[in-house]
Amino acid sequence: MDSLLGTQVLGYWQEDESWYRCLLLKRRSDGRLKVRWEDETVALLSAAEVRPSKRRRDRRVGESVPRSLVEGRRHVLPPHRYVLAPMVGGSELPFRMMTRQYGTQLCYTPMIYSGPFSRDPAYRAAAENGFQTCPEDRPLVVHFCGNDPEVLLAAAKHVADRVDAIDLNLGCPQRVAHAEHFGAYLLDEKDRPLLCSIVKRLSEALPVPVFCKIRLLDRLEETLQLVRQLEASGASLIAVHARYRGTPTHRRDGPAHLDQVAIIKKHVKVPVLANGNVKSWSDVVANLQLTGADGVMSAEGMLDDPCLFAGECKTGTLEKELRKIEKKKATGAVLSSQEEEKVGRRKELKQERKGLLERVAKQNQRKTERMEVPKDGLAKARQYLAFVKKYPPSPPLSTLIFHCRRMAKSELTTYQLLEDFKAASSLSEVQRMLSKAEGYRDAPGTFQASKEKEEEDRQLRAQQAYEMDCRRKYEQRMARKAARLGVSLQEVMKGSSVPGGSLHFNNEPSWLTEKGDVADPVDKKAGKR
Repeated sequence: MDSLLGTQVLGYWQEDESWYRCLLLKRRSDGRLKVRWEDETVALLSAAEVRPSKRRRDRRVGESVPRSLVEGRRHVLPPHRYVLAPMVGGSELPFRMMTRQYGTQLCYTPMIYSGPFSRDPAYRAAAENGFQTCPEDRPLVVHFCGNDPEVLLAAAKHVADRVDAIDLNLGCPQRVAHAEHFGAYLLDEKDRPLLCSIVKRLSEALPVPVFCKIRLLDRLEETLQLVRQLEASGASLIAVHARYRGTPTHRRDGPAHLDQVAIIKKHVKVPVLANGNVKSWSDVVANLQLTGADGVMSAEGMLDDPCLFAGECKTGTLEKELRKIEKKKATGAVLSSQEEEKVGRRKELKQERKGLLERVAKQNQRKTERMEVPKDGLAKARQYLAFVKKYPPSPPLSTLIFHCRRMAKSELTTYQLLEDFKAASSLSEVQRMLSKAEGYRDAPGTFQASKEKEEEDRQLRAQQAYEMDCRRKYEQRMARKAARLGVSLQEVMKGSSVPGGSLHFNNEPSWLTEKGDVADPVDKKAGKR
């Protein structure tokens, strides 16, 4: 059989009881043979399941890909035009329920670790570990990470009756994903047999569809091969975060490459979601037009405006400018080309919003009602806190602060409350500062900016930036140390820590030194600490 390596052979696929053309890649140490079907999916077969193509062809040899891979079970998918992305500490139940009120059709849970979720009832019951839902929280996709087909399947079975799809995290670029080998670090070619086996196992064994959320690979051809393999393995929907994987310490590379999503869409039959570059409703419209995707997934944009999919223009400067233009038009004055374009854009947005309302009403089987979008960020923050109260248990205080300060960042910054808000130590303090900002907003002229407060906030931001830079250097130091010792980054990090708390400004924090070292370590390559 070794003489056939690199040549076309016939492989036997047990599920179809048929022989198919494939390329013999290698013989593994355990004696199994690695083959690649003509759609680029791979499989491991026994020696008895591979034969030279010169032999008498089986009467059913005519297709190049096993039918069971191509014609896997297909499900009726939930609406997925406007989608809330999975976010650790961001897409929890109260926030999901708020976004659903303003046009979001499909929501993802935060990332859930499949290992402890599969075996520990206490872990599954704790809302902070990612899974908290209610009957109204549908349609819902649960977002798992992991690299073991059986563990992922066991975890999924615990919730399959309460969700509409299971999603496999193939996009996380963070250090923990690198250390535990999941997320974007499962996308390498060497892991492709494992990845395809995970998707295939889940899609065959679960009563709900399996989705995959990926990032772009280094070359477009590699990404196209990946999505074709995921589709062939049983993925019912693929969400594409159109940024490259990066590294454990560098996770962004600028704007999303939406042009690649448009190409991906043409190469697969399953629905494709485009994720990236969405901050406003006009971005949603532009994204769909550019990519031809079946839906738009948003994370950062939704954090700033959970009403993003309501199709409303942003409040504030743009709204005031549009009202002035309409008043000018009403007087009979001639509008400039730019003013005409803005008025036309507003009409377009209203038409899109009307269609959205009709779709949402049809989806929920209830009478169409106008969705009243909160007038500003403070009102949105208040509404979020109302959803927190409605759907207990409450998320951690850090999550509440995170959401409220993202929604009300403009107002909190204007009234010099942002830094104090981020440091709030209780929910009552959060509410007190929101009330203070609302008081300034409702009584124009009562707020007086303080030069001293401005300088204090500037110094605090500088200190935070310094600490973040220190942490970045620390992580890079750990990565270099792991490389020098020939061990995994995870092993090095076990012996080190990055504690929180206040650090001394302009003095290198002690945790930049590896914990346990007597003398200050020197990175010889860098020539400095």
